[in-house]
Amino acid sequence: MRSRYAAFALGLGDYLVRTLAHDHPDRALDEARLARDLSRVKERRRFLGLSIREAHEEGDAGEVLFLARIFERGADVSFAERSSFRRELGEWKYAGGEVVDPSSLRNRGVSAD
Repeated sequence: MRSRYAAFALGLGDYLVRTLAHDHPDRALDEARLARDLSRVKERRRFLGLSIREAHEEGDAGEVLFLARIFERGADVSFAERSSFRRELGEWKYAGGEVVDPSSLRNRGVSAD
């Protein structure tokens, strides 16, 4: 999760596409255009920190609950998500996520931003 957050902040669209699970819905999109669009996210957003609140791994499946602090045009667009990851050919891939209410993260484990 940390590497994908950093890739968004740095505009590494190719990496973001490569780290999608093989059956992620975005895989149906034109790969070059998706990579270009993901690379441009950094132009309109400021990435201020990532807090991992929970992380679990069982075999080739993993789940991460995180809070991403992000601003866009001066507005706070931060969000929390429970992300699913899957190990494919030895590499962790983003399978999908569900946005969660950030207030539900109070009193959970916190990692450094």
